[in-house]
Amino acid sequence: MVCSLSNEITVGLPKAKLYKPASSIINLNNDYEKSPLRSPRRAQATIQRAERAIGALGMNSPFLLVYYGTDGSGGWQRLDKPLRTITTLDRFAYVEPSKNGHLMRMLQPEELKLAMGFKKSFKINIPGITRRDQIKLIGNGVCPPVMQFLVHSVISNS
Repeated sequence: MVCSLSNEITVGLPKAKLYKPASSIINLNNDYEKSPLRSPRRAQATIQRAERAIGALGMNSPFLLVYYGTDGSGGWQRLDKPLRTITTLDRFAYVEPSKNGHLMRMLQPEELKLAMGFKKSFKINIPGITRRDQIKLIGNGVCPPVMQFLVHSVISNS
């Protein structure tokens, strides 16, 4: 909802996409530790969600797993789609095939920041702020490209 005390505001649709595919925000440099997908510590529901993705994509395709909870899309998503709603909880895992079976890791604050549309130079790794707090801040944030579009719409209507 966009409101104004002075004018009636008309907000149209953006002319360009305000999102990127998830593949564009994932760090593929092996900077983060991965663990085996199939592990005795892993919840059975998590394994089932991963198996649905592997069944749909094949054994050799990476994908994102909704790690906690379920959704109407089977609990996973392709990398060519934008990342779904980022919440204040750590909930997306990157899963990739390897010669030793599928490996996974949770998406990192830097990746979530990029998915929200923040620039790479935006500082989120501040001393004293935990990883959990970083994710909470990102999940409570407003996507900069969306806000920029809205502010531009309001200004151009003035």
